Amino acid sequence: MARKNLGDAFGGKVTTLEQQRAIWLDALHEDAIWEGPTFEIPVALIGFEAVSRFMEFLLSVVPRFSTTPAAVYPTADPDTTIVESSGGGDTVDGGRYTQRYFTLITIRNGQAFRMREYVNPFQTYKSFGKERWERVVGEIAAKHNRPWPASQLPDPIVLPPLR
Repeated sequence: MARKNLGDAFGGKVTTLEQQRAIWLDALHEDAIWEGPTFEIPVALIGFEAVSRFMEFLLSVVPRFSTTPAAVYPTADPDTTIVESSGGGDTVDGGRYTQRYFTLITIRNGQAFRMREYVNPFQTYKSFGKERWERVVGEIAAKHNRPWPASQLPDPIVLPPLR
């Protein structure tokens, strides 16, 4: 069976919770970093364990999460692209998560190495609950972030949290 990749994650196909779990387990590099710089408390999840637990949190709230790409923009680095997409799904709380993404994605060895997502945080807070989002993402970072891997360049722009 072929290894899953980000094409499976961003392919616009509605998948089951188990299918999404399988995609992300295969698609994440061991040094993966997921960044959410637009949140009130900016997010940086570092390493496979932290990023995969974040994906599990996303899927626990939006079990049939899917995204549909609108455009893919190349960059000067052939391993890095910008993907403009929309996504979401029904939440376990009876609501609906709807989001527009601009994601800077770097691939290494066919896996997601670094993902920096620019989103509307208010859409996320509406669907996940701001307190729950900040608490769970903060717990994941505190318990599962590993030291910044030598394989990853540091973020050249670091903004302080708004509070």
